[in-house]
Amino acid sequence: MMMCRRGHHHYPGHAFIETLILWIIHKRPLHGYGVRKKIEEMTSHYTPKPGAIYTILRRMEKKGLLTSQWNERTGKKDKRVYYVTEKGERLLKTRLKIMKERIRLLEQMVSHYDSNLE
Repeated sequence: MMMCRRGHHHYPGHAFIETLILWIIHKRPLHGYGVRKKIEEMTSHYTPKPGAIYTILRRMEKKGLLTSQWNERTGKKDKRVYYVTEKGERLLKTRLKIMKERIRLLEQMVSHYDSNLE
């Protein structure tokens, strides 16, 4: 992840964050705070602010990538749980396929560097 001069991290690409969220929720439907915590556990440089994660989730829901349902809990605050839609799953598969192709290319580039440029 890139850092700017003042030590702040740049926001990862929008498509990457969407893909990460789709992947997390595809594995297990979660509420917004749960998604935020998973991202925090997985990345050492980027944790969306609480308000930002809900904005992203709602935007993804408007795009038809996610759907949500209120989970009523006795004696506790209700939580909105997010699920990946068929459209979201198709996009996840497409983006993961692209990522696999990029990983292959990056491995070739690093191998060339190791062999010829180091």
